[in-house]
Amino acid sequence: MAVILEAAQQILRAHGLAGFNTNRIAERAGVSVGSLYGYFPNKQSILLALARRLLAEDREAFLAALAAADDAHDAEADPIRRLVRVLLARHAHDAPVRRVLLGVYMGAGLAGDDAQHVAQLTAAVASHPQGPQAARALAPIQLFVIARAVLGVARALTDAREGPPLPMQAVEDEAVRLVNAYLLAAVPAESGRSTVARAENSASSSARMPGSP
Repeated sequence: MAVILEAAQQILRAHGLAGFNTNRIAERAGVSVGSLYGYFPNKQSILLALARRLLAEDREAFLAALAAADDAHDAEADPIRRLVRVLLARHAHDAPVRRVLLGVYMGAGLAGDDAQHVAQLTAAVASHPQGPQAARALAPIQLFVIARAVLGVARALTDAREGPPLPMQAVEDEAVRLVNAYLLAAVPAESGRSTVARAENSASSSARMPGSP
């Protein structure tokens, strides 16, 4: 099956979605069309398998970058920059192919699976002892906001179709600045909960006071 998927990705890269068909894939893979259909009933199923493989590779690359935060001897020990760099690089690489695959994936009604994939990676960052929020705990809503903000930048690299290529180092620098600025300005999770609790208690007390408006 791996050889079929690799051939399929090569066909998609060379001919686009319009030229993506099982005959070409089988020829490139060196198998009969009948053998191909033994694994995949149609080209849509091949595209979905490629999309799932792509997302699995994203996850592996991201988790590897997170695990590298444990390396105290690494000269480039900034976990935020490391994670941002991997995320941007994955989305910028082979962008036309990635754009097609994710379009097919979302079009198949799998947006919920994609959201779960993102949530799992965010949870991995949140739970890692050397992760970006190790020194500053964030509330779940704060993690949601900053993770989707950076992911939005990364996906914009995939979607870019016109104009000169963006300077990747500058994009990386600005994305890292975005994360650091948010972490600096964000109310720590415990403080945020305390503030909400105080506000709720104050509102409750006001409601019990006689003559209160």
